[in-house]
Amino acid sequence: MHRTLYSFAALTCIGLLSSCGENTPTESKPPLLTEGIRATASGVQITADCETALSEAKTAFDALEAQTGEATVESVFGQYETMADALTGIGDVWHLRSVHPDADVREAANACSERQSDFLSQIGLSRPYFDRIAAIDTTELTAVERHMVEEALEGFRRSGVDRDAATRQKIRTLQSDITALGNEFDKNIREDVRSVQVDASELAGLPQDYIDAHPADDTGLVTITTDYPDLYPVMTYAKSDGLRKALRIKARSRGYPANKGLLEQLITKRHELAGILSFPSHAALSMDSQMIESPQNAQAFLDSIGDALKVPVQKELAVMLSRLQQDQPGAESVEVWQSGYIQNLLQLEDYKLDAQEVRTYFQYERVRDGIFQLTEDLFGVQISPWDTPTWHEDVETFEITENGTLLGRFYMDNHPRPFKYQHAAHWTLRTGIKDKQIPMSGLAQNFPKGLMEHSQVETFLHEFGHLLHNMFSGTQKWSSVAGMSMERDFVEAPSQMLEEWIWDFDTLRKFAINEQGETIPRALVDKMVRARHFGRAIGTATQVYYANLSLNAYNREPSSFDLDDLTRELESKYAAYPHLPGTHFYANFGHLNGYSSNYYTYQWSLAIATDLFSKFEEGGLRNTSVANEYRRRVLEAAGSKPATEFVADFLGREFSTKAYIKSLQEGD
Repeated sequence: MHRTLYSFAALTCIGLLSSCGENTPTESKPPLLTEGIRATASGVQITADCETALSEAKTAFDALEAQTGEATVESVFGQYETMADALTGIGDVWHLRSVHPDADVREAANACSERQSDFLSQIGLSRPYFDRIAAIDTTELTAVERHMVEEALEGFRRSGVDRDAATRQKIRTLQSDITALGNEFDKNIREDVRSVQVDASELAGLPQDYIDAHPADDTGLVTITTDYPDLYPVMTYAKSDGLRKALRIKARSRGYPANKGLLEQLITKRHELAGILSFPSHAALSMDSQMIESPQNAQAFLDSIGDALKVPVQKELAVMLSRLQQDQPGAESVEVWQSGYIQNLLQLEDYKLDAQEVRTYFQYERVRDGIFQLTEDLFGVQISPWDTPTWHEDVETFEITENGTLLGRFYMDNHPRPFKYQHAAHWTLRTGIKDKQIPMSGLAQNFPKGLMEHSQVETFLHEFGHLLHNMFSGTQKWSSVAGMSMERDFVEAPSQMLEEWIWDFDTLRKFAINEQGETIPRALVDKMVRARHFGRAIGTATQVYYANLSLNAYNREPSSFDLDDLTRELESKYAAYPHLPGTHFYANFGHLNGYSSNYYTYQWSLAIATDLFSKFEEGGLRNTSVANEYRRRVLEAAGSKPATEFVADFLGREFSTKAYIKSLQEGD
């Protein structure tokens, strides 16, 4: 999510951490806006609502462009908020297109999202609006208002607002094409579910509840899909090397070949847009407004991590290869489909940690309630059910209050089904505006309804961290600086930091309870913590490979490389495992659309999270004073100042990547 009006307009709803629905109203619609989204609307209704909303928004924006007289924050940004009011009712389309079970609704929502993006692109290219903002006298403004004006002007200049009319139209057309291509790319990934069929004997090693949930058909074969609840247990527990390999190939082939052509077009159009805007590459354009500032800085940061990992990765690979050779004496390398299985064996044998024992303590409903209780304990809030219509029976709805005051509401769509978004993500359905509207969020995840892996608990807490960020950031008056409107390469930090709590016994003992009613033993948690960091170097190397693929796909002339060749080149340089023939990872790597060049964000944010967490390590993980200071200085700051400043406000010093780099080298 970007800071500026232009970036928001051009890049609405991007990535697994989606910023959908950030178009928000202000004081023109009292009382406080609290109602839910159009969960039961038909495709016809969504299309009609879209037409009405965009028409009203256009009328309001036309009035803004036609303004005369003194330009003030109230007159200019106030009218912008009136325009945004009209769009609030269709902010849900970004979410519904990814989760709704009705194809007509998904198509209507997708079409509306493209029309909304085109309209917002026009706003980002409006010279009259730019001129009105530029005319605001900033000498008497508050620091927040001055930051908002300065960021808006920088965003407009970056957008090409100063170009001639023909060039602005070309920019708008490119933005529209980019949105449509990205939507199709994402749709192909979401809807391309593949599978393998195997004899029931191939399920040896898998948990019994998994085997029970996958009975053989009339021919004696079991179908295993590439959906996450099917995929990850196989990769972790299945003794069959052949099953793991076959399913991995299927999973890494999704979206291919259609998405190769789409991604090539997407990269080309983004490069063309960057050139029109006088940037050497799309990476340079997309990083210009971020904390990292440039592709050169991003590459240097990724290289610093890669250098720190060289020795730890080789050590881990040597241990894994030695274990693999016990079963396969002729093995010369560990392959990607073997990694999870071998790591699980090593945890069991070297750390005496049985992952199948661990999962018996993590039943979905208890995990959900435990995450809620952690939130209540840390921040003094209350989470309770919210009675509102939903788009599917699996969707759960809740609200957060504090001392009787409603803070926000959210939807959780946490179980898999056909045509639903297949990863894990948070959508901002509505940004909170002070005294005007409560924040609203949607989570889409894909967990089993029964027992969960500990890593899935970690994912749940990660996405819930995004949700809490949205819930607590509704403290600003203006939508431009409200919610998660700060630099996008910060937004993963709060959620990554929150992952630390699932390694804390005092947290786990409140909800990690097995069917017999027994609380997870401290000794088992101690073993989990001891085993935690084996494989971390290899896992981080994989992330560095992904980040380099993201960066290098967008930092050069598109005609200078082939996607398959680039993928294999970067994989051999940065990844821990050899390339798996027959796979085309880029075709199902959704972040190449959403984050485009900026997947480095996950490592950058993790470095920030490591620094932020140091305050909790000093004060105690359940220290409410530290938690509320963090809420006030970081989460509630929203986009009211540069991220470097509010991080420093909390830490009492400037942020540094040194602690994270050191932890990678030391392996802890």
